[in-house]
Amino acid sequence: MRIDAGGKECPIPVIMAKKELEAGAQDVEIIVDGPTQVGNLARLGDVLGRPTTSEPFGDKFLVKFANGETVAGAAGIDDGSYAVFFNTNAIGTNQTELGYNLAKMAIFTLSESEKIPSYVLFMNEAVKLPAGDEQQIIDNLNTLIDKGTKVLVCGTCLNFLGITDQLKVGTVSNMYDILGAMQEVGKVIKL
Repeated sequence: MRIDAGGKECPIPVIMAKKELEAGAQDVEIIVDGPTQVGNLARLGDVLGRPTTSEPFGDKFLVKFANGETVAGAAGIDDGSYAVFFNTNAIGTNQTELGYNLAKMAIFTLSESEKIPSYVLFMNEAVKLPAGDEQQIIDNLNTLIDKGTKVLVCGTCLNFLGITDQLKVGTVSNMYDILGAMQEVGKVIKL
């Protein structure tokens, strides 16, 4: 089965593929526009136990899912797990230097914590944090990644702000993965 998701923004290709895979479809291939969608589909394949391969397909990419049994749903919620969600590049209601410094210190504190988050999630203006020039933020996020935290950064937000090429740390992701991460953990802390 070949799905044409060319021209569709994430998470639409992921949702289209997931629907077919969870229905038990075999020989699933999907055409997508670029490497971001390829990466998002690869993560879906890993979660569902159907690893992917990809290849150029004209000016697009063809992603193929391995045949086999699809693992239904992600792992159950672990009440000790948590995610940290940033939707602005400052903590508090005002976009001030103080709020930015608080966000920077929160990321530092997380990187020094014994109980690290399963995920650190960035959407909206918050994508400026992993795409910015503050080396302490980049280093602390890399420390978290080294300890096992997954750092997901909204690709639509990066594109909208025109800073996709400035991302220094984290995985370009989408709404589907970010909301899935929130559903997977026991709690979400919004900063």
